Amino acid sequence: FAKSLAIYLWMCAMMSIIINAVYGYDAIVNPASDSDSFNIETTFIRVTLSFFILAIFWSPLYDHGSNLVDTLTISKIWIITMPVSVIFMAISILIRPGKYSSLYIDDIFSTYWGLLIGMFFVFIILTVIFYNIVFEIMNAVKYEEKYHILQMKEAQYLSQQSYIETTARVRHDFKHTICLLDSLANSGDIRSIREYLSNYLDNMPESEIRYYCKNNSLNALLNHYMRQCKSEKIQFNCKVTLPAKEITISTIDLCNIIGNLLENAVLACRDLPEEDRKIDIKILERNMSNLYIVATNSFNGFVKQKNNTYITTRRSGNGIGLKSIKSAAETYGGSADFRNSEKEFYSNIIIPFNLKYS
Repeated sequence: FAKSLAIYLWMCAMMSIIINAVYGYDAIVNPASDSDSFNIETTFIRVTLSFFILAIFWSPLYDHGSNLVDTLTISKIWIITMPVSVIFMAISILIRPGKYSSLYIDDIFSTYWGLLIGMFFVFIILTVIFYNIVFEIMNAVKYEEKYHILQMKEAQYLSQQSYIETTARVRHDFKHTICLLDSLANSGDIRSIREYLSNYLDNMPESEIRYYCKNNSLNALLNHYMRQCKSEKIQFNCKVTLPAKEITISTIDLCNIIGNLLENAVLACRDLPEEDRKIDIKILERNMSNLYIVATNSFNGFVKQKNNTYITTRRSGNGIGLKSIKSAAETYGGSADFRNSEKEFYSNIIIPFNLKYS
């Protein structure tokens, strides 16, 4: 609603400037008339000028404006633009000439046209500045998300490298183990063999890397939260079945959705005793058309809602996690639904996707 209203007010502000320009033309042609009078010529000029402005701005609005409309889904940012449009409309109404004869007093006519031209260019400049600022902010957020994913990939790589080095040493020393076991077996010392094998198995390195899927970024993200859950004594269950073909959903958006889900779940589990901490998440493809992300986590049962929307219960939180998830899902024509019972919080996300065939 905020987006639609902001765009509507922007168009009204633009057209109010154009209409005043038409009044200025009409004042030249019919100086004895007024702005309330109707004539076919003025109406024709108004329509012609409107289509002329449309022709000029068609390409930038189609290429860049539509991109902004599709990408920017944060209501507060759209609301910020509304006062600017309202101010320009108010100025246009205030300078609207009643009787055209009043424009011929002193230099009012030249001032009127100067003000109109200035308003037009200032309005366009403000629109361009708004566009650039928004996209700079959104690009900065994307770069930050990419950097975060790269950090998780690096942590996964270092963990995997440590595991490889440790297992390499074990394999190198294995021949000595065989020789020792052979010697103990020849002497019939079964008790020593069992003790040695028990100690050997206890010291075997365990891999901290799990391969949930073939998407490296998503795999790194899930491993990051798997290790975090392990360190915080949270039971973590995860199942992923993504299609073999590449999907059109951006990896950044997919990781943003799942990362926000798991971050909220981990924060919620921290308020519980260790034995009650649990996170289950399933990322499943169904019917080669939809991606389902279903998550359940335990929590303390305390929630805050405003207008049927969950808001943060933490003083230091910003409360945009669930909004970001919902916004990202809706960008792809999907939906995000959140609900809770007394002890569990449920997240259900559906995202339609198309497969990229080579």
